[in-house]
Amino acid sequence: MKRQKLDRRDVTEIVIGALVLAFPVAVTEEVWNLGTELSLARTIVISLASLVFISVFVQTTYRHSFSLSSQKQLLVRVMSVYCLTLLVAAAALLAIDRLPFGSQTLVAIKRTIIVAFPASFAATVVDSLSE
Repeated sequence: MKRQKLDRRDVTEIVIGALVLAFPVAVTEEVWNLGTELSLARTIVISLASLVFISVFVQTTYRHSFSLSSQKQLLVRVMSVYCLTLLVAAAALLAIDRLPFGSQTLVAIKRTIIVAFPASFAATVVDSLSE
């Protein structure tokens, strides 16, 4: 049975999983351009799609571990995966000097969300592989 509580090992798996796709996606010019051109509404849709995917995948993977009374733990895991993935995406963009938080904060946020979209999938899958 899979662990319910998020521990240091889970955090490491999530970060490694997110890095698998965050860095290769972050270095593409398409992401940089999308960050400037994509509307805020569409960026929010991307963020929500990530959260829905993570929720469905985690619920399916952990369906025997999470009871109705432990939905809080499910929410904690989903939000942890997404927030850690956002941090990894931001770090990848920062490493290649494509995170303009000081001058273009909205562009930086949109780029981070765009990079986190596929990275959150990888983070969720890698986290689910261990027992």
